[in-house]
Amino acid sequence: MDLKMNWGEAASATGGSLLRGDPRRPFASLATDSRRLDGGQAFWALKGERHDAHDFLGAEGAARCAGWVVARGAPLPEKQPPAVLAVSDTRAALALLAAAHRSRFRIPVVGITGSNGKTTVKEMLRAILATRGQVCANAGNLNNEIGLPLSILELDATHAFAVFEMGASRPGDIRALARAAQPTAGVLTNIGPAHLEFFKSLEGTLKGKAELIDALPPGGPAILNADDPLLARLAAGLERPVLLFGATERPGLGARALHPPAGPATGITLEVAGKRVQVPGEHYGSIHRMNAAAAAAAALSLGFTPAEIEAGLRAFQPAPLRFAVRRHPSGAVFVVDAYNANPASMRAGIETFLETFPGGSRIVVLGDMKELGPESAAMHAELGRWVGRLPLSAAFLTGELMTGAAAAAAAAERFPVVHTPDAAALREPLRSLLQPGTAVYFKASRALALERLVEELG
Repeated sequence: MDLKMNWGEAASATGGSLLRGDPRRPFASLATDSRRLDGGQAFWALKGERHDAHDFLGAEGAARCAGWVVARGAPLPEKQPPAVLAVSDTRAALALLAAAHRSRFRIPVVGITGSNGKTTVKEMLRAILATRGQVCANAGNLNNEIGLPLSILELDATHAFAVFEMGASRPGDIRALARAAQPTAGVLTNIGPAHLEFFKSLEGTLKGKAELIDALPPGGPAILNADDPLLARLAAGLERPVLLFGATERPGLGARALHPPAGPATGITLEVAGKRVQVPGEHYGSIHRMNAAAAAAAALSLGFTPAEIEAGLRAFQPAPLRFAVRRHPSGAVFVVDAYNANPASMRAGIETFLETFPGGSRIVVLGDMKELGPESAAMHAELGRWVGRLPLSAAFLTGELMTGAAAAAAAAERFPVVHTPDAAALREPLRSLLQPGTAVYFKASRALALERLVEELG
């Protein structure tokens, strides 16, 4: 990060007041962790649910940074750094600073949101855009009110493109993130039952995700999933350029995911602008094909050719914990898709797992799906009934919310179903089944950190 910004510009962008320091003095970057300060950084004192960074203002920190950004009225120690900027709210000010920095660059910026697939679509699109130049994108899944502004602040003159995924758990989240990112094009991957505790319904989720499209400039293209009924309806009512992607053959698709021939999924095949795009890969299934179609359609909207899209997708590397395939010492194969989960992503992930590994012993390890609101118990039970009908060798379920799912799956009496409140208790029963020819799929909401079980298994 090299902001090339001075304290006066920061004060102007955030509506803050410089309590101390020369407004012409620059700072190179900012930090939100007082343990990682160096002499050229501004320390941004954020207040979270558990910690308030104002508690860490002190003589040691003052000596190791260019200045502080603090909440107006916050008590300050006697020993202070060269500059102190006071703002009404440090979180809001971070977004304002990011918006001011973003406005310095006249480059295509693609925003991506949806209930599932955001990170993978972002990484696929990043790989495609990189065939022409440097790309700025969120690191990992830094897609919230703190992570996204920090990602935007990484923009510099070397970047030809930017791709930012945007996460939302309640109405208004995407609108706020888009004000900072100022996207020129927007991708909506799908609408599913995620964060219903706050969105209340699929219609509420659609409205919240569509805030990205509302934020686009006139003429900014919307890239939408034509196979999603809610997004297809949204597309029909938009008065702006729309580029569609999907797997179902229909007129007007910019990118179509083609179904593979019968047998193991061994790659991605797309039809992009009438041309065949082929991406080899040992463990690519239906999820990856749809994500690739979304990325291809977004790239097409920016003028990329099918050949460039194919070259970029061939360079794509999956993000950690997102359908990551690894070989266990026992000879079994683990598919670790444990970053997050909701009913739609659970089903899509398991279907892709079964498609990718069509033979041998197939086991699923599933954990709670959080933030589903008052319908949570019913959604877990419905998932369990569906799992109980699948061609599996065993199912291991963990977490309090999965109690009903386990009972529903076991009622089908097709294969053994094991449920434990704690994931660690699954370690030994699962280990006893690991052998060559066995494939195990792991998925749960982030709160369960199911990857710890994977690590304990070796």
